[in-house]
Amino acid sequence: MTVEQIHEEKETLSVEVNIPGHEPRKTTALFERSRKQLLARDGARCFVCNATAEESGHPLEAHHHPIERCFAEMIDWEHFKRDALAGFWGESIRSFDWASFTHWEQFVDDMTVNGLLLCKAHHTGKDEGIHALPFPIYIAQKYGRDGYQFSPVEVIHHEK
Repeated sequence: MTVEQIHEEKETLSVEVNIPGHEPRKTTALFERSRKQLLARDGARCFVCNATAEESGHPLEAHHHPIERCFAEMIDWEHFKRDALAGFWGESIRSFDWASFTHWEQFVDDMTVNGLLLCKAHHTGKDEGIHALPFPIYIAQKYGRDGYQFSPVEVIHHEK
């Protein structure tokens, strides 16, 4: 077989990191309010496949991105803020109200700046979810050609 042919790549991913201790997760009013704004802004469609909740068969989920909530208390927020203001993370994160920023929850739970709207499969699904795949493999699904057999469980399909 040559690399010009479609070929399967199997990876055994083992990750060992120290997630900082943190209070039990709670749903904040900011998260709930901004999740509704994210749904409205993104047309209530999955970031990857463009499916609605009805098309995917599950409610759409707001994924904390680029900063996962469980890592918020280990983040050097001044470093992140410098990158954000320099435009590294895009315009919406750059234009966040950094002047009023006093606590990580203000950013992390604001889904309009730290959220991706995902269907269940592209959030937590085996061989297709952001929590299960390395990011370079994960993001290829968003731009893959319709009909491409991406994995044993997914054929790329972008809702119109």
